[in-house]
Amino acid sequence: MTAFTADPKHFTVAGAYYPTDHVFAMFADAAAAQAGAARMADVPDVGAVQLAEPGAIQQTFAKRAADVGGAPSVGREDQFMLRFVELARGGKAGLLIEVGRADTEALSAALAASGAVLAYYYRTLVIEELVDSSPRAEAAAAGKL
Repeated sequence: MTAFTADPKHFTVAGAYYPTDHVFAMFADAAAAQAGAARMADVPDVGAVQLAEPGAIQQTFAKRAADVGGAPSVGREDQFMLRFVELARGGKAGLLIEVGRADTEALSAALAASGAVLAYYYRTLVIEELVDSSPRAEAAAAGKL
């Protein structure tokens, strides 16, 4: 596991975070995220895992989400960045997980068992929730954080 660094290729032309073929998951704190990362080792074919400390999440996404801004609506990926920042301000840490050829059901089960408070799988043109979270992805995309 390495420290989270935002890959410029994971941002859209408009500036929203969209790391295709990755899961961005958040946990109660850094210790819980580290425990979640350890569980990822048990999921066959998972790629690299990066630990995103709360400060790194805020530094990476806060200004960018504000710059992308605009009225919330479905399909606004910047709203997800705002959700990540809100949770990070509350001390929550995250993981960026390269899905590779991993089975998404096994990945989802491992994340749920690890206590992930949210986990978004960024597929081509679709963001899939892998754990039951509140608010749901649709609500987050509509700015209902």
